[in-house]
Order: sequence, then C-alpha cells, then structure tokens
Amino acid sequence: MNEVATTVKVSARIPKGLAERMDRLIEEGLYSSRSEVIKDALRRFLFDERLDEELERRAYLKAVEKILREDWESEADEYWDEVGGIPYEPGQ
Repeated sequence: MNEVATTVKVSARIPKGLAERMDRLIEEGLYSSRSEVIKDALRRFLFDERLDEELERRAYLKAVEKILREDWESEADEYWDEVGGIPYEPGQ
C-alpha cells in the first residue's frame, strides 16, 4: 500500500547565530527540535502575512467607501435615476 507523505523535507542554510539561538530554545525546553522551531516560526510568519493582507484590504475598502458613497448620493445619480439611465448596446 502506498503511503501519502504528510510532511515535506526542506533544506536551508541559516546563519550560525540563528542556529545557536534555536539550540538554546531547545535546551530551555521550549521546543523539542530545530524542526519544531522552524515550523513555529513559519506558521507565525504566514499568519502575520495573512493579517497584513487583510488589514491592507480593509484599509483600501475604507478609503474607497467614502468616494463610492459620495458618488452614489450625487445629484448626477439622482438625474439618471429620474430619466431611466442610458440604453446600453454592446459593441456601439
């Protein structure tokens, strides 16, 4: 029977100082291995990236919300609502 791998091996070179700091975290009992340190760091990084993207999206929506509201409530829109808009024919 073929087993599906649930993990992938990734090799990376890191500065000696970072490896020493990881080893101290392991010695202090905060992590069981370098692999656990790296996985935790990657999870935190990806979470922060996702949070940054969400905050950026919200800031963009907030910035355009005022513009869209002003446009929606403009006198020009009221005029076009009254006259029924402009007929649209694709390709013309």
